Amino acid sequence: MSGAADAGQGVVVRPAGRDDHADVGRILVAAYAPSGMPPEQPYWRALRDTAARTRDAEVWVAELDGRVVGTVTWAGTGSDQREIAREGEAEFRMLGVAPDAQGRGVGAALLEAVMDRARADGYAAVVLCSATWMTTAHRLYQRRGFRRLPDRDWTPVPGVDLMAYGIPLRG
Repeated sequence: MSGAADAGQGVVVRPAGRDDHADVGRILVAAYAPSGMPPEQPYWRALRDTAARTRDAEVWVAELDGRVVGTVTWAGTGSDQREIAREGEAEFRMLGVAPDAQGRGVGAALLEAVMDRARADGYAAVVLCSATWMTTAHRLYQRRGFRRLPDRDWTPVPGVDLMAYGIPLRG
């Protein structure tokens, strides 16, 4: 992502700046709140620590009506943020939309920005992991053409089951 892009419906996707880090953390914590993860789970810290993710990945935000309401982490080749990507595959993580902005095209705009970047960079496919409880996100991915990759499902910690999805970009 080289700059801001209007993704339709008034949603602007752009790289996160330092001033956005706190908003990104709050959005992710709010979006993941229904997970039932115990408060002591270290992943909460990872969701809040936007600065750490920007060391080896790109964090993007989505603005709607001049307010940051969504985010996604782009984990290109060489990023330690990658979990399931194989050679030639792009991966994204931590796509989250503020609860009060859900249903307004923010998640779709972020997903389209990911797809555009993957195509521009010449990736053969895009993959991601999603927690089993994220059914709204699953529907978004499936509508966009992502398919389940059950052979890549995994459990990073007991009680957190992740489902893999992917979409080929060519061939």
